[in-house]
Amino acid sequence: MNLLFVGSFTGSENVHKSQIEIILILSKQVHTIIVVGNFSLEIEKIFKKNNIRAVKAFPKKKFDKEYSAIVESIISKEKIDVVQFLNGKASRSILYYCKKESVKFVSYFGSNSLHWYDVFSYFTYLSPKLDAIICNSNFVYNHVKNQLFGKNKEKAKMIYKGYDSSWFTNVISYDYSQMQIPNNAIKVCLVGNHRKVKGTKYFIESFNHLNTNKEVHYIVVGNKTDSSFFSKIKNRISNGNRIHLLGQRKDAVSLIKGADIYVQTSLSEGLGRAICEAMCQEKPIVMTNAGGCIELIDKTSGIVVPVKNPLEIGKAISKLVNDETLRLNMGINAKKRIDNDINIQKNADESYLLYKSLIDKP
Repeated sequence: MNLLFVGSFTGSENVHKSQIEIILILSKQVHTIIVVGNFSLEIEKIFKKNNIRAVKAFPKKKFDKEYSAIVESIISKEKIDVVQFLNGKASRSILYYCKKESVKFVSYFGSNSLHWYDVFSYFTYLSPKLDAIICNSNFVYNHVKNQLFGKNKEKAKMIYKGYDSSWFTNVISYDYSQMQIPNNAIKVCLVGNHRKVKGTKYFIESFNHLNTNKEVHYIVVGNKTDSSFFSKIKNRISNGNRIHLLGQRKDAVSLIKGADIYVQTSLSEGLGRAICEAMCQEKPIVMTNAGGCIELIDKTSGIVVPVKNPLEIGKAISKLVNDETLRLNMGINAKKRIDNDINIQKNADESYLLYKSLIDKP
């Protein structure tokens, strides 16, 4: 089997960890594997170290014929069986210009933002040239399936995006005393860039509804989370000095590991990378009923609350703050959920079987 992965790898290793690892795992199972995209120096070095051929190419415009020609040449010369798109922008030109021939095209989707009435989607995720769409949760799978018609519904395939708790073994817990937070205080962390869909303001407002005698500090991490918008909300809250708006950080994983509880108050989530990272690090989870993310936990590993409800968010956090045994046990069980159900090896195995079924299909 010869595979071509097409995507964008400009972030840190942590951001693209699942994509990188599945490529490395599959490289040991197939004859040829090639990656096409734009790469950060960090990720380029990872592929080079593991003898993965990485071709620097990414579309410079919506429909880039030159870029498509580069990919089409690789497909032809390397006798590629399956092209796995990891990025919608990268897939558009290829699906538009490339001749179909015998190669199979597979896309990846991880949200509920695909709509059959969007004309532009027929150049990417709803392209008739696509043979399959991997959905990263049952929530996304059902959404995508509803955007397809007739036999095309069979193109939707559910494969959980995989993680591995061992990735975080050597992560050093952040020392919160650097922020003048006492060691015995309970640290509650949320990671998410400032977008309305992340529902961060509801997390901050939940501080008003904590019911505990213990000292609790909120840690808010992500692009523009240190904005004046959130600062104004914080300043209206009693003991708001215990809410720390950190903005964009490169040590988000360390901040999660140093915390006691992880919270995600999104309005919609396909799955939730930061939630998975927190679970890998044995953190109990409080999350909103926001879609695919609730498939990550069960009653032994976290608490699900309604969206846009600071009161219920505060109650759930208080429950974990006040019960150390419950808090620690839920964290242990969260890690087990990753290791048993959302692991990267299972992700790779199921992807391989999908590719094989497409190749074998007459």
